[in-house]
Amino acid sequence: MKLPKKISPCPIVEAIIEIRFDASLPGDAIFGIIYNMLKDEYTNLEKLPILELPDAIRTTDPNLMYSPHYKLRKDNFIIQIGPKVFSLVNFNEYCGWDLFYNKTDEVFTKIAALKIINKIKRMGLRYINIFPALNMYEKSNLKINIDNESFITGINLVLNIPAPPYINTLRMVSSTEAIVADKVLTGSVIDIDTVLDNVPDNFFENMNTIINKAHVEEKALFFNLLKPDYITTLNPEY
Repeated sequence: MKLPKKISPCPIVEAIIEIRFDASLPGDAIFGIIYNMLKDEYTNLEKLPILELPDAIRTTDPNLMYSPHYKLRKDNFIIQIGPKVFSLVNFNEYCGWDLFYNKTDEVFTKIAALKIINKIKRMGLRYINIFPALNMYEKSNLKINIDNESFITGINLVLNIPAPPYINTLRMVSSTEAIVADKVLTGSVIDIDTVLDNVPDNFFENMNTIINKAHVEEKALFFNLLKPDYITTLNPEY
């Protein structure tokens, strides 16, 4: 299947690329070093609520240890930093893959130069799409049947779909509310997180290949979910 370069209106409300890692320095030092590198460009700093929890809980709870502690913002980009996690987020208005990857390459190259990461344990590329006033199950190739009865409404589905060496975690919600650009939207969500757990030690030297391949896997799954006749209504550009 030939994949469109873009569709309009663009349903992407958030694109996130994240690495989880073990570092060579104490957790408290990680933020200071990374922030010092980025503070001239990302001047809007926010402490996240997780910092109100005791350090013993933050560092031992498996549901919290990879959570960010600080957020830096510039325009439609957010950088999130924690003792074991770093992510770049493009929100509200998607900038397009070329610019998003260039931003990623820029900040990841700076982090690699700091030499504070011993091992990257997980890399994830996630896209959250919202289709206002629409039930995407009606427009998708995904079928849910129980005893020959089909279901297309009131569905909140999570699937892990192998795409070796990646795993795609697909979340589809047929009807929900979300706040985008200070507006409340009601519609369907397609949320795809393309994850690489066995990250090679030379990740930074090969991140162009690794990240771009993850993007291809995510994009292929997204468009394969949609019915061809529905894609034609989205003004695809090839």
